[in-house]
Amino acid sequence: MRTDALNITLFGRILAPRCNARSKRSGEQCRKAAMRGKDVCRMHGGASTGPKTAYGRNRCAAAKTVHGRETREIRKNRDAKLRELRLVEQTMKSLGMIT
Repeated sequence: MRTDALNITLFGRILAPRCNARSKRSGEQCRKAAMRGKDVCRMHGGASTGPKTAYGRNRCAAAKTVHGRETREIRKNRDAKLRELRLVEQTMKSLGMIT
């Protein structure tokens, strides 16, 4: 946990680490106290423990992860095609077909 996030609260008598989450709209930092051993309050994910079992962790890893318009499958296919393209370019350069 960051020690520079300590703020004085309750009329200057109690030191408590502040939540490090920031608002997307205003850019201001959350004013709530962070949970013990965490960087964020419970509203911003401090209470989350994540998957506990190996089955749960594998399920999360294998889940269809979507970020914007890309899934893992799309990224995997694009990486394979780019690898193939680089190999073709290297072959053409070695044969002197391109500079």
